[in-house]
Amino acid sequence: MKYLLAIPFLTAAACANTSGSTDTTCQALQQATAAPNPTWPGTVFTIVLENHNASEIFGNPAAPFINQLASQNAIARGYHDSFVHPSEPNYLWMVAGENFGILDDNDPASHSIPSTSHIADQLELAGVSWKSYQEGMGAPCGLISHGRYGAKHDPFVYFNDINGWDGTRFQPSQRCNDHVVDFSQLDADIAADAVPRYAFITPNLDDDMHDGSIQQGDQWLANEVPKLLATDAFKKGGVIFILWDEGSGSIEPGDDPPFIAISPHAKSGYVSQVDYDTSSYLKTVETILGLQQLPCAPSSDAPAVNPMTDLFDVPLSAAASGN
Repeated sequence: MKYLLAIPFLTAAACANTSGSTDTTCQALQQATAAPNPTWPGTVFTIVLENHNASEIFGNPAAPFINQLASQNAIARGYHDSFVHPSEPNYLWMVAGENFGILDDNDPASHSIPSTSHIADQLELAGVSWKSYQEGMGAPCGLISHGRYGAKHDPFVYFNDINGWDGTRFQPSQRCNDHVVDFSQLDADIAADAVPRYAFITPNLDDDMHDGSIQQGDQWLANEVPKLLATDAFKKGGVIFILWDEGSGSIEPGDDPPFIAISPHAKSGYVSQVDYDTSSYLKTVETILGLQQLPCAPSSDAPAVNPMTDLFDVPLSAAASGN
């Protein structure tokens, strides 16, 4: 995985921050079973919201539910995005550790990403279940933005081995239809006790605070997060990461979005000041699920990426726990 490696930039919108942009060819993933930590048998849920700095959310009376969650769990106050804007590159980074040089919000038809080094491939090679739940998408495997669904916030539909791009046209696979589903499927999966080990959740463009207000996003979370908290997938060694894709500013220091880790293993009321970024989040997910790190060596001048261990009161990996 490449971390914050500067390359010549593609044309981007004015004021976009491109200082973290990467476009790296990774080695092929190797077949590997997961190395699960018995302390973390539950689901890793991720809910991604939009375009606010931590100072706009923490302490804001328009976000009472978020602030209640933050006070009872752990927040990463030193967290920042990967210094690349707009949204789409950040979502790709969350699941692949780079943005493939993409610096726009275009639908998959504008981008062909042949990489097979992303977390969906990792999960399947390791035999770990996963789904992407997208509010407002409707039919599964949504490759075209419509209504309040933005494909730019659904990173999995950009990878050719999921969307079925054959160089001429899309041929969406059963894999895509099974794994990239409408958000309404989450209620059905909860009812059937069929929640996957990895669940990536994107509210629609209003509920994620992109077009809607902070209050609207907070109310959406207040309606939906308690459903997750009530599942065995959460209560028995699970975690919910609530993060914003990027801060409200286009350049540093406006890249300090909120990050909250909610878990039975989260340190209650803890505020970390450690310098973490989107790569740190991805490595934390990989570590909890017992996955190997994506096989892209960091550049010699890039800092080492560490998982967000201080947010929790138990080790993240089986090796660290001595199991």
